[in-house]
Amino acid sequence: MRTRVKSWVAGPPERSFHKTLEAKGPVAALEMALKTRVPSDRTLIHHSDRGVQYCSGAYVDRLRQATITISMTESGDPNENALAERVFRTLKEDFNLWGFPTFGMAETAVEQAISAYNSVRPHASLGYKTPDLAHHEKGYQPLKWYPYKKVRFGNVQYQTDNQFCSSL
Repeated sequence: MRTRVKSWVAGPPERSFHKTLEAKGPVAALEMALKTRVPSDRTLIHHSDRGVQYCSGAYVDRLRQATITISMTESGDPNENALAERVFRTLKEDFNLWGFPTFGMAETAVEQAISAYNSVRPHASLGYKTPDLAHHEKGYQPLKWYPYKKVRFGNVQYQTDNQFCSSL
């Protein structure tokens, strides 16, 4: 699994950074991410929490139209979404994304942080490659992190009969 932050695609002339949790912001970001995606035969998996914007009809319909596998946390437990939570923590802490006096300053800082996260900052979990570099490589990428539940609770059976959950 290769993780790149793509939901907040930013940069001139298009941006997708919104002040509310309405679905139109994530739908716009998804459209931009799909436009910039290099054609591939690899399956895309969209993993999210159960935020109202990601469960909205418009967002789910667009994921299905693009034949993207939908994966959502079961209970809202942040440990079920550990990889995404780790990415957000890294962005906030490593790039000091706190307490901006204006929305515009926050927008600029987030754009710069995501750009650096994807293209400049090497990741131990990717063999010290950037996410952009790892994303464009072909072949198997060894797993360098462990699912939270397997480490914490032992051999856990993941429920996959939910229409929004893919097996691990």
